[in-house]
Amino acid sequence: MYLRATPDEIFKRIRHDKTRPLLQVANPLQRLRELFAARDPLYRAASHYVIETGRPTVSTLVNMIIMQLEMETSK
Repeated sequence: MYLRATPDEIFKRIRHDKTRPLLQVANPLQRLRELFAARDPLYRAASHYVIETGRPTVSTLVNMIIMQLEMETSK
């Protein structure tokens, strides 16, 4: 399961985190965009499910994940 977030969403969440070595660059948002462009296709290819994390609340996301897992285990 791939919990997908855009580079802008990720940046909002972690912009104050100074413990991320790959983001200790002049333009961390641009670096996130580069990493996303390289990794997103790989994560999509390796995942059975992709859940967009941008809009839903945490409780909605949890329910979506539980529903996917329940569907998978009922097969």
